[in-house]
Amino acid sequence: MELSKVMEERRSVRHFNDKVLDRSIIEDILGFAILAPSAHNRQPWHFVVVRDSLKKEDIALMLADYGDASIMTTCNVIRDCSALVLVLADITEEVMDVQSVGACIENMVLRARDLDVASLWIGYILKIEKELQREFSTEKKLIAAVALGYTDHYPSKRPRKTIEEVTEWW
Repeated sequence: MELSKVMEERRSVRHFNDKVLDRSIIEDILGFAILAPSAHNRQPWHFVVVRDSLKKEDIALMLADYGDASIMTTCNVIRDCSALVLVLADITEEVMDVQSVGACIENMVLRARDLDVASLWIGYILKIEKELQREFSTEKKLIAAVALGYTDHYPSKRPRKTIEEVTEWW
């Protein structure tokens, strides 16, 4: 698919079907994620891919303890996705490393869309950073999670601000 089309068609998906995402597809997506630019070429990203249903359920239950309605929706996404990618980082220069990992995640969701794989970039996962660090025996900083899987329905396009609303020219 042409890059501009991929970018226009990328959506945040919150409903996944039961079709299993092959490991090779996940590896392809991660392969494009790590092509992202990074400050001083540090490539601070690290991924924990959770495919096991019981482990995803454990993560959803940890998050449910913070439970307003939107968090509960995210818990269901975690349960239903084919793979949950925890995106962590070795942080040495926080702002630049977090920006680098953000670029990595953007590559991930764009490549997923290119492969007709649905995705959701999850920020609420930060509420359980300490629990996940213990669960996966890591001291790396949790930046976000990305839910991956297949869907029967991509949401419609959401409104965007115009260039004029978000740009100043000097």
